[in-house]
Amino acid sequence: MSRRGKKSAASTLTVVLGVLIFLGIAVVGGAYFLFSTQGETTVGKVEDAFTEDVDDSDVSDSDSNKKEDKDNTPKAGKSIQDEVAEVEAKAKEHDDSFNSENASQTDMNNFEVDAFNIWDNELNSLWDRLTEEVDASKKDELVKEQKAWNAEKEANSKVAGLYALGGTMQAMLEAGEMEEMTHERVYVLAGYLAEARGESFSVPAEVQKIFDNRKTLDQTFEALSGEWMFDEKRGAVIGVQRSSECEYGIPDSNWTVWITGGDIMSDLEVYGYCGSSETIVFKKGSEYYKLEKAFDDENTLILSYVSSLDEECTDPIYGTKVQ
Repeated sequence: MSRRGKKSAASTLTVVLGVLIFLGIAVVGGAYFLFSTQGETTVGKVEDAFTEDVDDSDVSDSDSNKKEDKDNTPKAGKSIQDEVAEVEAKAKEHDDSFNSENASQTDMNNFEVDAFNIWDNELNSLWDRLTEEVDASKKDELVKEQKAWNAEKEANSKVAGLYALGGTMQAMLEAGEMEEMTHERVYVLAGYLAEARGESFSVPAEVQKIFDNRKTLDQTFEALSGEWMFDEKRGAVIGVQRSSECEYGIPDSNWTVWITGGDIMSDLEVYGYCGSSETIVFKKGSEYYKLEKAFDDENTLILSYVSSLDEECTDPIYGTKVQ
């Protein structure tokens, strides 16, 4: 073959090889593109499917707790009046749910504790918001007032439980007194918060009637007032009188209690009281004096001395009403 023929054949071979290389690159590139596209499409479908299947039940426990906390907070735009009305409805629903027919004492104790908690939770919620929305001076005033009320609540609940000291009813009586006092206190704090926000607020007539039926300390003293003979030979009596009308009246007091040949006390020394059982407890030094009507006799007054409210009095004085 001539030099020219060899050169022509070589050129032809070079062209063929170039075409083959080009086609090979094209095939590989196309396959890579096709594979990559299919992979991206598959991932996209999985992500879309996961998103579509998610619902509220898939949240974690911590998220659930956060959601519950949020649901328990007062909703924006709700008035204080409406908020407290909802708690009233919840408390009534709780009361209506109780069936005393087959209830044990434990059931009744738990029922009273739950009733107290309904109002105690609302009181704490109101308090948290109230102390954040008033100025420092008003907050100091409220803290002082609330501390005094807390002390009164604890003392009065203790006195209420004395009726069944050491018995299975004691917890129920204590919780019942706390529930009644906290119910009323909620309306006081709600009124303060509404005022701070410029909202109108009032106590519904049916609720006010409940509060009015609770005996005040003054009314409880009135129920125990008079002279009660405990020793006819000596003419010794227990006297319960308004200080302004009493020979032994203690200055700056409203009521004075005196015992022939014995101690003198006044409402200034009251530790706590329970209007429903007509019981008043005084504290003088380390001693407690309990004054109460006999359970089954309106004409008998009992005066007890104890060094601790957790112990029974072993030597009470019984006085009969002097007509």
